[in-house]
Amino acid sequence: MKRLISMATATGLLAGALLLPAMIRAEEHGGGEAKLERMREKLGISEEQAAKLKAARRAKRDASEASRTEMKAAMRKLSDQLEDKASDKDIAATLDKIASARKAQRAEMEKFEAGISAILTPTQRAKMLVAMKKHGGMRGGKRGGMRQHDDD
Repeated sequence: MKRLISMATATGLLAGALLLPAMIRAEEHGGGEAKLERMREKLGISEEQAAKLKAARRAKRDASEASRTEMKAAMRKLSDQLEDKASDKDIAATLDKIASARKAQRAEMEKFEAGISAILTPTQRAKMLVAMKKHGGMRGGKRGGMRQHDDD
């Protein structure tokens, strides 16, 4: 059980990072204003916090664009290389580019999670984690996430 609690604490920011984009998209598209308001109420997020969260999400999206573009191009190149039976050296170089792009994406996510941590209180982050668990965002299986084991 202690292991589960420590995992939940460690993944709390990740849960926030996964739930937050849905909240922000709801706000950006207008039709989800009521949904965003319910989330604000449920988590106790102030208007100021909501604005900061929206800005953090926008900054992450903008900063991630370059690595996403690089990743897509490298994946297309890799596919072409396989089809053309390219040398292992060429394929290895492309795989290195993909690894670099993934590393950049992880760095942006970590920066975003740190930003969320600075904006939300521990109670708000905990509420977000619990909301994710209730909505199946933190279940095990193909989607990854946490699993509760009887021996914990």
